[in-house]
Amino acid sequence: MPKKRTLKLKQFQGSSSASASNTGASAGQDGGDSPTSSVNERLSQLRVADSLDANQRKRELAELVAQKSTLPPELRRVLGVPESAAPAPKPGQSSSVRGADRMQRWRTPGPAAPKSWLGFRAEREPTLSVRGGGGRRKKAVKPITDRNKPQEVMRFAKLLGSKLEKPKGLTHLTLKRLAQHWDLVDEEDYAAFGEIPLRIRLQLISYLGVYGPPIDAVAFKALTQGSDPIDTLDLAGLAGHGRLSIRKLGHALEPKARQASLETHGEILDSWDAEETFLDALNPSLDMSRFAHLTHLSLSHPPPSVSWRELLSLSKHVPQLTHLSLAYWPRPTLTPHLSTATISSGSSPEVRAGGTHIYSGLDQDYSEAASLLRQLSGHLLCLQWLDLEGCAEWMPALAMHADASSLSQQTRQSDEEWGTRPSLITLFTDMWKNVSYINCSQGWLPASAEVTDMMTGYIDVDLRAGITKYLRTHGISTNPGTTDMYDVEKRRTGVWFEGEKNTRHAARRINTVRRAKECKPITFDFGWTQAAVR
Repeated sequence: MPKKRTLKLKQFQGSSSASASNTGASAGQDGGDSPTSSVNERLSQLRVADSLDANQRKRELAELVAQKSTLPPELRRVLGVPESAAPAPKPGQSSSVRGADRMQRWRTPGPAAPKSWLGFRAEREPTLSVRGGGGRRKKAVKPITDRNKPQEVMRFAKLLGSKLEKPKGLTHLTLKRLAQHWDLVDEEDYAAFGEIPLRIRLQLISYLGVYGPPIDAVAFKALTQGSDPIDTLDLAGLAGHGRLSIRKLGHALEPKARQASLETHGEILDSWDAEETFLDALNPSLDMSRFAHLTHLSLSHPPPSVSWRELLSLSKHVPQLTHLSLAYWPRPTLTPHLSTATISSGSSPEVRAGGTHIYSGLDQDYSEAASLLRQLSGHLLCLQWLDLEGCAEWMPALAMHADASSLSQQTRQSDEEWGTRPSLITLFTDMWKNVSYINCSQGWLPASAEVTDMMTGYIDVDLRAGITKYLRTHGISTNPGTTDMYDVEKRRTGVWFEGEKNTRHAARRINTVRRAKECKPITFDFGWTQAAVR
């Protein structure tokens, strides 16, 4: 007798099939007509389940499309459409985004931060934030220790006699801390500086010159952004360093001319009166630059390789300057790298390649320096105050054109034959006749026991009396207290006295010529005394 076989249908893990089998099994147990479903019933149940899943999938897709639809905020509020969620990160995203997601997954367990902690920065993102491992840090072009910078903050303002903040106040500590950690500030954070008052931003530039690294032209524009005019700019320790060269600074100070759009020139105007007149073409209007009222500028403490050619180009854009600081600038020359180079040929002797050679200081040759200073004075006719601290090496170049009267007397006999007189130009009687103050100190004073030994038979009486009075007033002892085995301090003191003698001689020549031209004498500041030298 053949064995009876029963068909066993395999149950799949799908939701529709499982629900259908469960309903069929429950129906059979409850006393239905047939304990097992037929093939046709099974197919009909599958069709119904697929249609239910398809409808549900369509509804989910419609909701997803509604969320991703780009609608204006007004229509979204009227129609009740929720805000569209941010798109999921793609595989090709940057490392910073992936790092942020990784930090979100690895954050400290516990409840989320309160909203009060996060609400203050919601309107001003990105702000001055310290980023983690994914943040970018700017690399300084040159280490801070190797940079020529002022020894004290706000030096230019102190020389001008401006009112300063408290030395240990909150503003001072904040600006100092921000300048010391300037490498943590990214270019994306520069927009936040627009909310800081201009006065604080200009003080921050001064603090960066002392405590911070060199900045570039982008950071300079961010710190001086806005529409308020700027009349004082202190770039001591920053101008010429790193990527903020004198040439880029001149481009930032240069007023930009308004350029008419090309579309208006190509279109046909409705009226002849609307066309550009001949006078408009000859007199193009200029944008009123925020530096048009700049009267006080400090470019002190530049690098040794700073270019005087770029300074002459910059001075053309700021003819309204009245106060200028060129402290610790090198000797004026257009060829600083050719001081030891010569040009030789087979039939002629060697000739210096540059205008100033390495022995110009010993030969008292200041012709090129005086020529460049004369060009600079022609660009800055409104100058009244000049800071030349640490420039004793080329101070005699200022008085090189001061012997106009004596030179004209020597050549008067030869010139009277032709009926002409030489047209000599003196620096402080023609271009800079409004200058009333010059800071010509060397930046330091000898405070060693060698001063007493060099008093006798080395310097003039006035200088000896002035130094002695200054040392006694400030309580600086002139008695030998330390031994100078290698005479280092003695040699440094000798160099200081030599520079002081040349500076005082140049100041005396300048004031002599100004008195002859009936001009007010200039007050020279030597660091230990201020007087109109006679």
